[in-house]
Amino acid sequence: MAFAAVERLIAFRYLRARREEGFISVIAGFSLVGITLGVGTLIVVMAVMNGFRVEMLRQMSGISGQLGVQGTRQGLDATPDLLARIRAVPGVISATPSAEGQLMAVAGDRVRGVILRGMEPEDFRARQPLAAAIDGPPETRERYRGLCRSEDDKPIDWGTLKGFGDDFSVAVGRRLADLMGLKVGDRLQLVSPAYVATPMGVMPRSVSARVSAIFCAGMYDYDANFVYAPLTDVQRLLDLGSKVTGIEVFVNDDASLSNIRRRVSDTVGFQGWVFDWFQANASFFAAIQAQTNVMFLVLTLIVLVAAFNIVSSLVMLVRTKTADIAILRTMGASRGAILRVFLIDGLAIGGAGTVIGVVLGLAFARNIEAIRQWLQNTFGLVLFDETLYLLAEMPSHIEWMEVAVIAGMALVFALMASLYPALRASRLDPVEGLRRE
Repeated sequence: MAFAAVERLIAFRYLRARREEGFISVIAGFSLVGITLGVGTLIVVMAVMNGFRVEMLRQMSGISGQLGVQGTRQGLDATPDLLARIRAVPGVISATPSAEGQLMAVAGDRVRGVILRGMEPEDFRARQPLAAAIDGPPETRERYRGLCRSEDDKPIDWGTLKGFGDDFSVAVGRRLADLMGLKVGDRLQLVSPAYVATPMGVMPRSVSARVSAIFCAGMYDYDANFVYAPLTDVQRLLDLGSKVTGIEVFVNDDASLSNIRRRVSDTVGFQGWVFDWFQANASFFAAIQAQTNVMFLVLTLIVLVAAFNIVSSLVMLVRTKTADIAILRTMGASRGAILRVFLIDGLAIGGAGTVIGVVLGLAFARNIEAIRQWLQNTFGLVLFDETLYLLAEMPSHIEWMEVAVIAGMALVFALMASLYPALRASRLDPVEGLRRE
């Protein structure tokens, strides 16, 4: 729809209301503010929801791999030949065996259920989310340690991975260390559900482990519940023999996960079941997607309501400009020209609100963690509970296509809201308009 220069001139002249038409400007201003807040809020909320999904995927893939091979109840025989064939699949970066089980951890008078995961020491050192806070490069180390800052900000000893693999040494999460009152060098009693026959009867397997390091993955679920130990020690504690419970497979980011999963499944055969991170956490990601859809629908209604406030402001504008419209019609202005004049007014309000809302929403989304920290420190509020959301920082990920859709949707709503007043103005009879005046 092309707008002539004279139509734009008249339309913007009408938006600059005279003193007696000030109330119309107030209503238009509220419409603009409403669209701004609706668009900005929608962008921020969608960025946070996308951030949850992206950050959870990144954390899970960085710690456990994009694919997993689950063994049978008797375990999985991860032979060097099987590992070599999995690593030979195009797109696979690495395949590492692991042994995992749920145990009871006892430290003094504190007892807590934990997940013990056994890995080869070199495999553990290669996992940046696990090893970075302990022995990583200075910048990376400080960033990961900052994710698990304590309330009192007291410095702690993160330990070292040099002794990881000697005797039964373990690396525990930062939050678990706080919950159990553990420090580097302390002893941690691990009690396994596997039993052993003794002269005193059947007793659960247990071992006294030494805490050699404290890791921070930045994900509360891992930092509060996982204990890592050398693979051979975990196999012995869980009575697995030489077998493992699974194989963690890391793939290239640009590779087709479904194709690699199919090839790895063909390689493993009937020895185990191959799954990806979506299948392993299907209910979790389904819940995030459902929440995202609901939030988008609710906030879209807010934008819609704000956009339709334009109707009331344009209807009042048409009533006050009845004589002007009649004069324009008698001077030769067509119905289409009058229609476009008021459509420009509605789109100007909606467009300005949309642009301002996009700018504010993007600025807020890019700095949401700093804003959260400031609000919490200033007013003593808890805006983001990491124990509930499982992340140490409030995530934010901007999808530019989504921002474009939100902006386009707001403009469409503004156009729809402008149609009725514009049509009403274009159908005004010139004689009747002058008679009213």
